[in-house]
Amino acid sequence: MTNPDQPTKRVLVKTWGCQMNVYDSERMSDILTPLGYESTEDAAKADLVVLNTCHIREKAAEKIYSELGRLRQTKQERAAQGHATKIAVVGCVAQAEGAQIMKRAPVVDMVLGPQSYHKLPQMLAKTADPSVNLAADFDVVDKFKQLPKLRKVKGPTAFLTVQEGCDKFCTFCVVPYTRGSEYSRTTDEITAEARQLVGVGVREITLLGQNVNAWAAAAPAGVDGQWDLAELLRHLAKIAGLDRIRYTTSHPRDMNANLIAAHGEIEQLMPYLHLPVQSGSNRILQAMNRQHTIETYLQQIEQVRAVRPDIAISGDFIVGFPGETEEDFAATMACVEAVQYSSAYSFKYSPRPGTPGAS
Repeated sequence: MTNPDQPTKRVLVKTWGCQMNVYDSERMSDILTPLGYESTEDAAKADLVVLNTCHIREKAAEKIYSELGRLRQTKQERAAQGHATKIAVVGCVAQAEGAQIMKRAPVVDMVLGPQSYHKLPQMLAKTADPSVNLAADFDVVDKFKQLPKLRKVKGPTAFLTVQEGCDKFCTFCVVPYTRGSEYSRTTDEITAEARQLVGVGVREITLLGQNVNAWAAAAPAGVDGQWDLAELLRHLAKIAGLDRIRYTTSHPRDMNANLIAAHGEIEQLMPYLHLPVQSGSNRILQAMNRQHTIETYLQQIEQVRAVRPDIAISGDFIVGFPGETEEDFAATMACVEAVQYSSAYSFKYSPRPGTPGAS
């Protein structure tokens, strides 16, 4: 617990990127509360600034360095007033460019990858020693064990990470290199966190994962067998007070018949599915190593709508992937017309260092 005799410290946590980064930022705030930190939105008042970063596109990564340039001036101004400021860069940019960040931006005090942010308290205690200012381990199991069991949430909605990492290795994507291999949290661990959230007033939970529908784990204690995401959804739907459930982001490769059926069975499961296709061209899908075809994708959409006619579909698209022709782009537009998406996230191709697509 916070020491009442200890002066209040303030932390600014700034987040870029996906919903999982939002979840991670909330958990970092939970970690820092027992150390006496209260949240602030003003960098000029912050004793600690945490930048939770995204590496999925070049523009997102470069924003971090622009932000660090502004924070350098803030840190200097606070130092002139006798106030120390520590700056932590966390998340996927930290994982991919940790040593480069320390070299390029000396204003940074510590760098932690997305599987290492549970080490923030010990890093804060040791920032005088430069040799311990970088933590980029892929110890996802240890991370979840170290996080506080109780979460502070505001409002009726909350994110809950159930799966991390990716084994798909799409040729455009940096996630396997920044988040590591696919890892599923246990059914009991997820259920306990969901119950705790409902206990503090949450009524809608969104299950998160880089490939959330790849989640697979043993059934809860006392029940035999291995569960997939559909079984987890059915299990969570039995929690009294949990009125709405969502999940994101799915991969077409892991959209199985059981999960499709769940959309027609579970009342609490909202009529929404985010299922990224990236391209409507099989030639480009193969070059992207997506491991699905446009035909199988459209069949999945048809099957989901058969069990839940009012479902809203959203997707992701990359335009200008290396080798894409006008014919390939026309195939993507044909997919858009066929699916009639409710919303879409569309981006021009951004080469990420270290990925096959970049070469």
